[in-house]
Amino acid sequence: MSTSGDTTFSVTESDIIHDALSLIGAIDPVESVEAEDYFICRRFLNMLVKLLATKANLWVTTNVDHTLTPGTESYTVGAGLNIDTPKPMRLIYAMRTDSNDIPIEVVSRDEYMSLPTKDTQSACLQIYYDRQLANGVLYVWPTGDTNNTALTLTFKRPLEDFDLKANTPDLPQEWYLPLVYNLAVKIAPIFDGVVPQDIKVEAEQMLLDVESFDEEDTSIFFHPC
Repeated sequence: MSTSGDTTFSVTESDIIHDALSLIGAIDPVESVEAEDYFICRRFLNMLVKLLATKANLWVTTNVDHTLTPGTESYTVGAGLNIDTPKPMRLIYAMRTDSNDIPIEVVSRDEYMSLPTKDTQSACLQIYYDRQLANGVLYVWPTGDTNNTALTLTFKRPLEDFDLKANTPDLPQEWYLPLVYNLAVKIAPIFDGVVPQDIKVEAEQMLLDVESFDEEDTSIFFHPC
């Protein structure tokens, strides 16, 4: 017997909610989910996804190109704003890309605030991303000049919401089972009054497994003091 050759397995919002309710015994595996219960589970599923976004690393990055306007110190970041992308969770990396790719130092708020003459027009050396609540703000220093305006920004992006029953997860396949089990843990107190300990233990272990896998393999160098 040969293997399928197929690696496109996926699940939908409806599958995740149904399976999570089945795990805690709130419904029979062949039973449909009541509409009211479904929308409660969707709400918890979306809150869980927002939490999991803080734990994901490798696959939640996105590169955004931006052109500086010399003399402009800051840019709003969000859908339809100066830097048009869904509000990122974090700025991971930045570089100037006019001729050669030159890294830009990502600094903290305190480090940025201590910089002199914020509107200095020269090649950008440092950059600070302030996430804020409604939208993000990107601060650059210096603000670029006529020969140094092109930037490539690597952001940690948010995970997409579940809005429809047919929506698939904005997560890799290895996260599907942890998603079901952790949703089961979150909704169990509502539907069953208690979290089954075996489900809770498995949910925690699965999350640890995918978190440890979601790390980049890099070299470590030790230098004498």
